[in-house]
Amino acid sequence: MTLVFSGIATHTPILMPRIGKAEGLKMIEKTGQAMELFKQELLMTRPDIVVVISPHGEMLTDAVTINLNSKYVSRFDEFGDLVTKDEWRPATMLIDRLREDSKRLHLPLTLTSEDFLDYGTSVPLHYLTENLKDVRIVPMRPSSGLSLKAHFEIGAALKSEIMDSTSRIVVIASADLSHRVGENSPGGLSPKGVAFDDKIIELLRERNPIGILDIDEDWIKEAQACGAAPLALLFGLLDGMNIEPHIFSYEKPLGVGYLIAGIRTS
Repeated sequence: MTLVFSGIATHTPILMPRIGKAEGLKMIEKTGQAMELFKQELLMTRPDIVVVISPHGEMLTDAVTINLNSKYVSRFDEFGDLVTKDEWRPATMLIDRLREDSKRLHLPLTLTSEDFLDYGTSVPLHYLTENLKDVRIVPMRPSSGLSLKAHFEIGAALKSEIMDSTSRIVVIASADLSHRVGENSPGGLSPKGVAFDDKIIELLRERNPIGILDIDEDWIKEAQACGAAPLALLFGLLDGMNIEPHIFSYEKPLGVGYLIAGIRTS
């Protein structure tokens, strides 16, 4: 098969009932409802593999990484949830092919091996794939040192391997947007933070993935947008394809931009 669906999802742990509890879930109710819509769209595509690109955990300065391990464990102890635990299996064949492609194309991409998944990977996986018990995963992380353009080009270069796969693949950019979009933002309100979120939404509505390259590194830094690199990897993959984005929701009740969007390809 091929790429059957992709999208953008927040990774705020507040979505987890044992963490957000009733008060937190009420604050981000719109996002929670949108995640449910995203999940239903994803389920209809019957994926074999879910690739999650997360900006959290240990990143390399000079390479994008894919975590290849015999199994993965998701826990949420750091947020006070000592009960919830998920286990996942790797999409080993796809990971091997992506590694071989990266070698052939001299891409800055390498493999790591970790048992535990970071929360940027764990939250969307837990929420979106709870009814996909046999799904395999590919946990991917951007680089902390490569440019947005480099991430875009890596995503574009890996496109053929994903499109030529015999599996049904979903790719999710786990990406909170700017952390500076409200007076209650962790870093305070910044016009560039608001502009960053507006730009990403505009690019989706205009079906213009390559437009992300208009965003420079200073803008990303000022906006405190941890999701920029995962978005660039996803947008590189989607560039040149016929895409049908659907923005389920955008809100910023806690001063951080939470975007939920599904993207179909045809």
